[in-house]
Amino acid sequence: MVPPKITFWERFENNRNLLGLFLMLPTAALLVTFLAYPLGLGVWLGLTDTTIGREGVFIGLENYKWLFADSVFWLSVFNTFLYTTVASTIKFGLGLWLALILNQHIPFKSLIRAIILLPWIVPTVLSAVAFWWIYDSQFSIISWSLMKLGFIDQYINFLGEKNNARAAVIVANIWRGVPFVAISLLAGLQTISP
Repeated sequence: MVPPKITFWERFENNRNLLGLFLMLPTAALLVTFLAYPLGLGVWLGLTDTTIGREGVFIGLENYKWLFADSVFWLSVFNTFLYTTVASTIKFGLGLWLALILNQHIPFKSLIRAIILLPWIVPTVLSAVAFWWIYDSQFSIISWSLMKLGFIDQYINFLGEKNNARAAVIVANIWRGVPFVAISLLAGLQTISP
């Protein structure tokens, strides 16, 4: 006796792994389209002398040799490393501190939590405009306050000097990111039974 032939759809009913792989195909296609293709194209363009409006010629690793010899590249690597390390460390430290405070039974905990979330809730464009005003070289509220208190005698050029600009950008990022870290850590802390 010949066993009955299993149809295509019956295989899915009997094999959950095959069904799972089949259902993941559209997502995998999107990932390949929007992640793998641009990455591969970027690597290929890095190996050519392509400019906008002109097809390039393959030049191998010449662009990368030039890049690694460029001082501006190494300055940007340093700035990225400094920005990421300092901002992430401080955001995690402040976020953990706030999460530990909010995990205690304190009065007005809901109000404090809402105030802590404000920097994260404010739209990015409004935050950028606010920090633009705060860091303005002529009308900075920080410089004005420090001058009125007698700590400085001229306005601080926050974005015009490299060290001030680095610190200013890091502070803005910390202000924006601490609430998310705090609430995320608080959610984790509250799942731990006392």
